[in-house]
Amino acid sequence: MKNQNRFRGIWPVLVTPYDKDLKIDVAAYRDILQWHLSFNPGGIYANCLSSEMFELDDEEKLLLIREAVETVNGKTPVAVTGNFGETIDDHISFCEKAADAGADIVMLTVPENYDNDQELETYFLTIAEKTEMPLGLYECPFPRSYHLGLDLIRKLAESGRFFAFKETSCDLDKILAVIDSTRDTPLAFLQANIPYLLDSIRAGAQGSMNVVANWLPDLTIEVARRGEANDPTADELNSVLCAMELAQRSFHPSGVKYLMKKRGLPIQALTRYSRKLSKEEAHSIDTISKMWFEADGSLKVLQAIPG
Repeated sequence: MKNQNRFRGIWPVLVTPYDKDLKIDVAAYRDILQWHLSFNPGGIYANCLSSEMFELDDEEKLLLIREAVETVNGKTPVAVTGNFGETIDDHISFCEKAADAGADIVMLTVPENYDNDQELETYFLTIAEKTEMPLGLYECPFPRSYHLGLDLIRKLAESGRFFAFKETSCDLDKILAVIDSTRDTPLAFLQANIPYLLDSIRAGAQGSMNVVANWLPDLTIEVARRGEANDPTADELNSVLCAMELAQRSFHPSGVKYLMKKRGLPIQALTRYSRKLSKEEAHSIDTISKMWFEADGSLKVLQAIPG
């Protein structure tokens, strides 16, 4: 079975913009989506952990999904997380709502109440049997970090019902093993780890769903493009991407939103999480971003390292 999956390329895992009352800023969300579309991403991942999905009620989740689908308007696929609720029937119900809202693929996280790969195999295949929409797998690191075993990944890939895998092991040996194991299946490998982005692309990964693409979609897409083309400048450009990506790690998602604002987007560093961006952290971003961005928010590095 040859992998001809259309779920490829770089996908930002979208953050949610809020107004001062911490309500979803729909107008800003639409503008952010249009900005992403200008770079021709492989897809858009709405309603994920970076979107603060566990801080949103069901109507807010569906609002993000509907707005993403409507704004994208078929220009690129839209992925969304779907398995919410207390029971598997609840999970199936929300997956169907997400599909009805127009999502191109519904991603399934690893539920907390399943303790091993055998139980998870039954869980995932039950949802696959009882639904018709394209499904994906999402190793969401919260509320727990669970990484699927190679045998389970292979079984799900061979079922023909799973088409994307947002893998989060951050382990290059595991990444390469999964790529090799699923190479002849419909499952697109879209791992989340930026330091291994170039390695995985060169090994045959179809792309990446990652946080840094929120504020550096152009750079992330260009690194992947040059890697696929065996461009000798890919490594130099990737080293800059990896260094810039470190700046977001200690204060996500508020720091990412602040960095997006530096690029000219209409978003405030507001979050429903208790962890807020401090004045000192904001000052640090103000300082280092002068090295990265022009006054209009465009990237300096793409001019410095042509390819």
